[in-house]
Amino acid sequence: MIQTHNRLRLGPTSIVILLFAATLVSAAARLSDLLPVRDWWQVLTSPDLASYTQVLVHDSVLPRFVIALVAGGVLGLSGTIFQQVLRTPLADPSTLGVSAGAYLALAVAGLWVPALASSARELIALGGGLTAFALVFLIAWPHRLSPIALILAGLIITFVCGAISAAISLSYSMGMNGLFVWASGSLTQNDWSAVSRLAPYAALGCLGAALLTRPLGVLSLSDEGARSLGLSLSSVRLLSILLAVMLAAFTVSAVGVIGFVGFAAPFIARASGARRLPQRMIAGTVIGAVLLLAADEGLQQAARFMREIPAGAATGLLGAPLIAIFLGRLPVVETPALAAAEHRNHRPLLYLAATAVVLLALIWISLSLGPSLDGWTFASPSHLQSLLIWRLPRLAAAAAAGVLFAVSGTIIQRMTGNPMASPEIIGVSTGAALGILLLVLLAPAFTPLTQLGAAAAGAIVSLAAVLLMGRRSRYNPDHVLLFGIAINTAFAALIAVLLGTGLPKIFGVLQWMAGSTYSTTPMQAIIAVAVAIVVLMVAPFFSRWLDLLPLGTSSSKALGLNISVSRAALLLLSAIAAAAATLLIGPLSFVGLMAPHIARTLGFQRALPHMLAAAMAGAALTTLADFIGRVALFPNQLPVGIVATLIGGPYFLWLMRKQVH
Repeated sequence: MIQTHNRLRLGPTSIVILLFAATLVSAAARLSDLLPVRDWWQVLTSPDLASYTQVLVHDSVLPRFVIALVAGGVLGLSGTIFQQVLRTPLADPSTLGVSAGAYLALAVAGLWVPALASSARELIALGGGLTAFALVFLIAWPHRLSPIALILAGLIITFVCGAISAAISLSYSMGMNGLFVWASGSLTQNDWSAVSRLAPYAALGCLGAALLTRPLGVLSLSDEGARSLGLSLSSVRLLSILLAVMLAAFTVSAVGVIGFVGFAAPFIARASGARRLPQRMIAGTVIGAVLLLAADEGLQQAARFMREIPAGAATGLLGAPLIAIFLGRLPVVETPALAAAEHRNHRPLLYLAATAVVLLALIWISLSLGPSLDGWTFASPSHLQSLLIWRLPRLAAAAAAGVLFAVSGTIIQRMTGNPMASPEIIGVSTGAALGILLLVLLAPAFTPLTQLGAAAAGAIVSLAAVLLMGRRSRYNPDHVLLFGIAINTAFAALIAVLLGTGLPKIFGVLQWMAGSTYSTTPMQAIIAVAVAIVVLMVAPFFSRWLDLLPLGTSSSKALGLNISVSRAALLLLSAIAAAAATLLIGPLSFVGLMAPHIARTLGFQRALPHMLAAAMAGAALTTLADFIGRVALFPNQLPVGIVATLIGGPYFLWLMRKQVH
């Protein structure tokens, strides 16, 4: 019976083969509805231009089929090369910021120099992708290009590029829907031009990868072993990275941003038994092509019943569960997390008081300073009273959101033992945003309490899924991050689907997701501050748990800690804090990742002072972001979430650069 069960068990290879076969059957059935089988060869070789159906199949259906195979294969190969060179299964064009950089460069060029964007799309995308990866490389270099440092820097670059893209979208709202669809990847074709542009580069990329196969294989050895064979490590790595960036950037220029394929394909290839590099490169390319083709075929079948959604969103929905299923089969090498500040603060009260003074100073400046007919002036006490009704509610909401994101981030980082974990990265904020978005689009009316409930439900589902999936690996930092990225990608894909519907409510939702506090009412501000105060009052009761959990399960149990109860309670508190913060300023903030690191840099190691310092740092960051967003482009304004990301991203990258191990 056991042997029969093992024979019937489907592995990754069987699942991929079945997926490809089902895709072909589905595509053939759909094509037969459009055209009789006897006309297929004629359509392929010499279509009848007088027949609308034959022209449609030849110039739209077939190019779409081919571009899905080519783009998916290219992304799978690019991800395989990245993972081999950087020696981490976490690497792919999206996690390293390459796709975001290429997309941002194309978006900027398309808006301001459209003629250049039309004639030199590939070069613009390549320049953006290379610039983004160069920044990632420079930041991670002091850390000896450790996997965690590389991926963390890549995610931050992606956040910053996303913030800039969101600002552009808000500034050019008339083209917002098209920009979102392209950002999510679109395989819709009107002719063979995209195929003719991408296919030659794909062929050259495969040839380059074949030539680099042996040198890349040597990179599996230690640096000393590779040098003993006469290999120039720097040259091989540089050429390989240039090739991987080129493949990813050219794909973005052809079909937009299609995430997760370059991340999922190499993983599934390794889970399928491909151990040697040539096997993984071939398998990764084939699996990438199958994944994207299957996702696109599913989209076209679903389009019979609903509006078609972008291909990039579908790959996220398809790839995330595949990673979750197959991750347990892979031997992920444990990598140490980025070291926190080594020194301990022996005067926590003094430092907390100094942080509070800085926060109060920022609040006073934000309330009283601003442009006027006489230039920049501080408002007089009488004038300030008339300004408070406009400035105080949005400032209070921003500061409360900073506190809540910081507390949530501190809990998540200490609970998982992973300094890269935060509400923004592991999908908690995205889950909350999805819950709110579904409520806005589906419910005819709602109250602040129902909004908080929807956001909390989404956040709890996301964080619980990450913790449950990470439990098997005992919360290995790489595993937690991978699961978080998978869930974040899936939820972000669902959000992209909803944003691409073009419904009238979407523009207001976009402003909220960018972190807008424009329309905050006094009552909303009071509720926000009250929630933040309650969370800060409750948090000290959990400080002992947060001090013990980083010691590990065995040590925590030996000290009398009930692991299940403590994790469940901390999960609930963190999810509610992240949900309330997301409800206030949207999911794009970065505060939950940055504020706990600032507190650690100041020397706060124990849980309670660490949480309080992080809360004040988070409030200071969002207060400053709200002030800058209000005055930087006066009379126009930028959302606090975008500004917080633009402030926090460069600072955090500088902090990483400074902390050399």
